[in-house]
Amino acid sequence: MEKEEFIRKTLHFAHEQHMWQKGDHILIAESGGPDSLALLLFLKSVAREEQLTLGACCVNHHLRPEAEAETEFVAKVCAEQGIACYIRQAYVTEVSEQTGESMETAGRRLRYEAFEEICRNEGYNLVATAHHANDQAETVLYHLIRGAGLMGLTGIHPRRGTRIRPFLWATKKQIGEFVSHFPYEPCHDITNDMAITARNHIRLELLPELAGYNPSIVQALSRTAEILREDEEAMEQMAEKMAEGCVTSDAAGMPAILVPQFRNCHLAFRRRIVRLVMQKVLDWHDQGGRTIGYDGIEKVRKLIENGHTGQSTSSAGVLVTLERNQARFSSGDTHYQKDDAPDTYVLEQQILHKRPENLRKNQFLLDKDKVGTVVLRHGTRDELFYPRGMQGSKKLFKCMQDLKIPAVKRKYWPLAADAEHIYWIGGMRGSRFGLPDEHTETFLLLTLRRKSR
Repeated sequence: MEKEEFIRKTLHFAHEQHMWQKGDHILIAESGGPDSLALLLFLKSVAREEQLTLGACCVNHHLRPEAEAETEFVAKVCAEQGIACYIRQAYVTEVSEQTGESMETAGRRLRYEAFEEICRNEGYNLVATAHHANDQAETVLYHLIRGAGLMGLTGIHPRRGTRIRPFLWATKKQIGEFVSHFPYEPCHDITNDMAITARNHIRLELLPELAGYNPSIVQALSRTAEILREDEEAMEQMAEKMAEGCVTSDAAGMPAILVPQFRNCHLAFRRRIVRLVMQKVLDWHDQGGRTIGYDGIEKVRKLIENGHTGQSTSSAGVLVTLERNQARFSSGDTHYQKDDAPDTYVLEQQILHKRPENLRKNQFLLDKDKVGTVVLRHGTRDELFYPRGMQGSKKLFKCMQDLKIPAVKRKYWPLAADAEHIYWIGGMRGSRFGLPDEHTETFLLLTLRRKSR
């Protein structure tokens, strides 16, 4: 495909999907690979006409020896193209070990934390990623294999919130042809050629096998996702309309489902109404990132339809209690009473002159000479925390949300801090400040213990 034709088709797709408006500031998720490099070059080609301000963020995950050279390549291309470049460091292995997340999950979270930090501090209102039709086909198959409903089979959306994906119409081959018109040799991540994850297996083995049955399998699956996305949007609107007739609110503003009216709805819409109400509770309690799965929805639905007054169940952090002719929804952590808070802890501190070999989850190590007087305290919603393994800051409670700390416990969660910094969200995650290095002579070992009652 010729360069001008690719630009024209991508621009048409972006306009059709209402991805941006004139004057928007777009941060490009950049790795130096062929797809994201093509995205940068495409956006640069249309930026003046579309009146866009561009920047690019490259996150070094420190997982491969080539990573440093790749960030240098991105910085070079950005300088030549006149695009602001932001390089961020993410120590994925350390964070994965600390949080228990998979490397893939930790890496993705740290990338998007970096994007959020740059958007917040530099004024970008959109993040562009280079997902394409092959990624779409892979995602649809992945969800289908795992077992998904209509929502899961909608795959990757062209625009969701502040994230835009202008290449979702194009195949990887078409993107490669476009980038070949420019004087750059994209970086290549050899791990993408290894069948070491489920998605890699699908991309390297399953999709080529299916192409033997349908050479246009990528386009077919992408088209299926588009059709199902439109159907899903229509179903969601219908479910919201139906919810108006069977969802009310209690005195505290929490939603409740009116059981007789709920039972009159079709099964497909009963499931959707349950999910809508559960999502409302999670958003209310600042826990919108939790996943509401099919099994959890079914457990709540069956209780509403078949349970008796006084029965209750919980799922995804939502508590559902049956009362006379209605099911009342609230935070699943409401059993945690404020009178019991804070869970009383003591912070033991021990000075060492040799680094301990192993730390337990309730322990954290600092460089004694880099910190002030460390005390145990609680946090406030608007305080900033500087997580280890990423650059920039996050609001403390947002970081706690990412760590799955229940909303009602965040105000009372134990923090190790001095007058300047929070060094440790007790038992969960450390700051990048105050850490020991090869020059550390005196260590401060923190041990968090619950006081005996």
